[in-house]
Amino acid sequence: MLLENKYYKIVDRCGEGLNAVFRIVLLPDCDVYRGHFPGNPVCPGVCNIQTIKECVMQLTEEKLLIGTIKQCRMTAVASPVVCPEVNVTITVLPIDRGFTVTAAITDTERTYMEYKGDMIVDSILP
Repeated sequence: MLLENKYYKIVDRCGEGLNAVFRIVLLPDCDVYRGHFPGNPVCPGVCNIQTIKECVMQLTEEKLLIGTIKQCRMTAVASPVVCPEVNVTITVLPIDRGFTVTAAITDTERTYMEYKGDMIVDSILP
């Protein structure tokens, strides 16, 4: 399931080549936040990873699958109430059949997630 325009919305993108910063707004009315957790919504780690993957797909113009996750550190809890806008900073290096991705989800105050891993081109997806 794609999360763009349901869980988050991209409001800006800057950078060149395979390096970019996506400015996103977290959408507090998303069903994910109603279940995680009512009255105190937080961003689940799996949704953060999916958000990174979707940004990488936009950057590379490829449909991707997560191949390996070498490092994934949640260093703070993001919330659409506390930090409604965050940056997704991405560096991508081409490898055989895909890309090595280094990414971080941050705002001006803190880093919420650091991610390193390989994403492979999905030749099955339409």
